[in-house]
Amino acid sequence: MGGTQAQDNDRGLQRLPFRVALLVGLCALGTLLTTLLLETQAGATAYIIGESHWSKAQQRAVHALYRYAGGGDPADLAEARRALDVPLGDRDGRLALERDPVDMAAGRAGFLRGGSDPRDIDRMLWMFRLLQRAPYFRESVEHWRRAEGEILRLVGLADAMERQLRAGPLEPGQAEAYQREVLAIDARLRPLELAFSRSLAEGSHAMRRGLLLLAVAVFVLLAAYAVRVMRSTLHRVRETESEFRMAFHQSAVGMARLDLQGRFTQANGALAQILQMPLPRLRQSRLADVMLSEDLPARGDGAIDWAALLEQGERRLLGARGRMRWVRWTASMVAGRRPGQDHVFVLVEDVSDAHALASEMAHQASHDELTGLINRREIGRRLSQLLGQVKLRGDRHALCYIDLDQFKLVNDTCGHEAGDRYLCRFAGIVQDCLRRGDWLGRLGGDEFAVLLHDTSLEQAETVMARVYAALAANAFQRDGRSFGLNCSTGVVEINAGAADVDWLLRAADTACYVAKEEGRNRVRCYRESDQTLARRRRELDWVAQVRLAIAEGRLLLYAQKIEPVDGGRSGGLRYEVLVRLRERDGQLYEPGAFLPAIERYGQGMLVDRHVIDAVAAQLAAHPGHLHRLELCHVNVSAQSVVDPAFLEHLGGLFDRQPELAARLCLEITETAVIGNMDDACRFIAAMRARGCRIALDDFGSGMSSFGYLKRLDIDILKIDGVFVRDMASGESDLALVRSMAQVGQALGKETIAEWVDSDATARRLALLGVSRIQGFGVHVPCPLEQLIEEDALARPAAAAAPASPIMAP
Repeated sequence: MGGTQAQDNDRGLQRLPFRVALLVGLCALGTLLTTLLLETQAGATAYIIGESHWSKAQQRAVHALYRYAGGGDPADLAEARRALDVPLGDRDGRLALERDPVDMAAGRAGFLRGGSDPRDIDRMLWMFRLLQRAPYFRESVEHWRRAEGEILRLVGLADAMERQLRAGPLEPGQAEAYQREVLAIDARLRPLELAFSRSLAEGSHAMRRGLLLLAVAVFVLLAAYAVRVMRSTLHRVRETESEFRMAFHQSAVGMARLDLQGRFTQANGALAQILQMPLPRLRQSRLADVMLSEDLPARGDGAIDWAALLEQGERRLLGARGRMRWVRWTASMVAGRRPGQDHVFVLVEDVSDAHALASEMAHQASHDELTGLINRREIGRRLSQLLGQVKLRGDRHALCYIDLDQFKLVNDTCGHEAGDRYLCRFAGIVQDCLRRGDWLGRLGGDEFAVLLHDTSLEQAETVMARVYAALAANAFQRDGRSFGLNCSTGVVEINAGAADVDWLLRAADTACYVAKEEGRNRVRCYRESDQTLARRRRELDWVAQVRLAIAEGRLLLYAQKIEPVDGGRSGGLRYEVLVRLRERDGQLYEPGAFLPAIERYGQGMLVDRHVIDAVAAQLAAHPGHLHRLELCHVNVSAQSVVDPAFLEHLGGLFDRQPELAARLCLEITETAVIGNMDDACRFIAAMRARGCRIALDDFGSGMSSFGYLKRLDIDILKIDGVFVRDMASGESDLALVRSMAQVGQALGKETIAEWVDSDATARRLALLGVSRIQGFGVHVPCPLEQLIEEDALARPAAAAAPASPIMAP
């Protein structure tokens, strides 16, 4: 039943705009009727006044023509014509309004000639157009037309007398005849004039009575409807007020009404329950009794600052026994009936549980679950805040980057649970050694960060020496085995010269890495003058730059052709794909600048996957070039060769592009093969099964024996360019190249010589039996896309092209 009543109220509220619109419409109708009444009355009056002008002018014309007939005075004729112009003007105006289309300008000009008041002419025009076929007005217009016929007879009579008088004076009998005709016309006009005025007056009275009755009806309807709307609205207001009181007292949300002095004038049970306070006691309290003073804004005179308190937000309330509750506070000012009676209505929602949950979530978001230490995100936030203070005040602090040395050993030998306990034990010992103001955080895995407050690098070494002594005095025991809590630490000073948090962490990590390289379980401080650290920092910068270049599409594909040594064009196009790194300023770097750092820090597969995917995309976009291509050589690092994920990635790529494998030759360095023989053999077998060719790159650079070649199912030997470059200056290099070429021939492998830069070198290699050559003397590397475009243009004329001079025998 309550729901039905609420629906009725809702429907009533939805109909309220319609009711208001209807009231406004009725008022507008009443106003319109009143306006019509006044305008009609004024229009009728204007026509009656116009008829008066018409009648007087006709009388003047009759008298003037009567005198003209008797005396022949031209002045009488002129006066008659001036008088006749008045009814003739009205006639022109009427005819203009009866045309199709209506000529309003001519109608207005005609009525002006008829002597009508200019202020009434517009009213007369619209009244004629609207009412010319209405009762009464239609009869008036008909009388008007008949009277105009008599006027035209007067005009004709005047013309006839004027023509006869020009011939000579009138005879006495003729003058009397004209005078009798003038009087006869006048006698016929008088009844018509009276009929016009009477019909117009009767029509005006009838319309006025009708409009008055309609206006009265509208007023009665408006009054009745207004009374009904008022009663219905008052009824709903009373119902709404009753429902509001019920909702106020039964609501699950705290509600209260306060005066401007902060006294509770009303409060519901929900608010009393939030504060754990009896409702009568709450209603006798003030806001200052239940709200923390820090959350209750006050003006300079001590009064409540309601402007600030009306802002929505979270505030703290104090209930019974000092129990604090967090609430969502929503307040609004309600104007009173008289000045000084304003009050504030407040909604209070208990969010203490949500606030506690949010605090717990915030703690979890900023702390490591295992050790309870702050996590990497919170470490970064604190370092950022601290760095800002350092740049303002010039303080100095020390950041220590700690990497455990034996964590992987504990995990592998005793399991991950033991590894977790190992981490917690380590964190507990380090934390016990720290001073007030220092803190320890976990960066992730077995890496930790320590902030030594107000500490220089020299002082940090002393503090860390104490930490290392405590770690050495404790050991982690598990399953009858003992593990030392050894760690390597890199320390960097936080001063005004530090760029940002990332720079601090990279610098500390660099020093930690060097500590590991120097034998582990030691502290290494980061100093700008340290060449080892500078090299490490440059390498890390290259790693970061390469990752960013891949993300931004600035790691570019170049290509260098591999040509037959005799200059012929046997087979199709062959080239090796090279990479270049383009800085944001446009500067290009060759792979020798950044690839060693990439491979040193285990990022080789990142570059290999990018290059393979980019080559596949280029070849897929140019199917004609792929069809003409003999081989595209792509380098693969030792890290990719031993990683099953890279092999799986290539398999997925060849599944999507089956025609690609037969056009690829994967180049693996000799040192990578020798260092990972079993993994290399598995990789080579899998790729050859897919149809790929395999080339052994830098052949000769790591050899101690050629015996390993018997285990490798490779297709191509690429002779290291170091031997090729020095072949002309030393017999030993020539002998080595000859022996490598002979080994390739004996094993049935194709041989390619790298770093060929002169005609003499090319001719010597041809004599040694090398199959193909590659180098700047053969082809200067260019963007792969450019090479593809050049191949598409040059292919039709390839058969007629002369051999390159450097490849001539």
